[in-house]
Amino acid sequence: MSNRPVTLIGISSFIVLFCACPVALAQLFAPEQSLVRVHAYEGSPRPAKQIATVFAAPYESTRLLTQMCTVDGKSLFRLGWSSSCPRVIYLLPGTHQLAITYQLIGSGGASSTIPIRVEAGRTYMVVGTVVSEKNFFGTLQPRRVASSISTMPEGFALTYKDIYPTYYAKGDKPNSRINPEDAR
Repeated sequence: MSNRPVTLIGISSFIVLFCACPVALAQLFAPEQSLVRVHAYEGSPRPAKQIATVFAAPYESTRLLTQMCTVDGKSLFRLGWSSSCPRVIYLLPGTHQLAITYQLIGSGGASSTIPIRVEAGRTYMVVGTVVSEKNFFGTLQPRRVASSISTMPEGFALTYKDIYPTYYAKGDKPNSRINPEDAR
């Protein structure tokens, strides 16, 4: 036990820090701040009508954390607060090779490379499906992940709620469109 006196300044600093940190952390890790999205082509960002948007299906619907780590052999891994691969990428029209990683919480992960053909102004969702098989004891165990691409309806506008539905299901949090021009 220390013999140092407790001061009012020390206590008030602790209270301010204790109360302010959750608010700051909530803003720092809100979907708008934490979503990694990348223009996966050379040159400056282009308008949404000239590029295709590809996004990972939400974790809540697949139970897989899905990330796109490589396009046409180029790594998209980013260092930062949430060092990871993007969940949203923007591509030029055409055919690309997309390397996807999946993380099944508590059961390891999987990866695959699939071809994807995209059109300008369209949005595509990468969906991973866990394929389970019976093990030696007759219990179903996740063994592999099957990848598929869903084309979203014409005019579909990707929002943060499409990526993080649970976050927006609570309370009256405002949802907004994910703007390709904000990607790094």
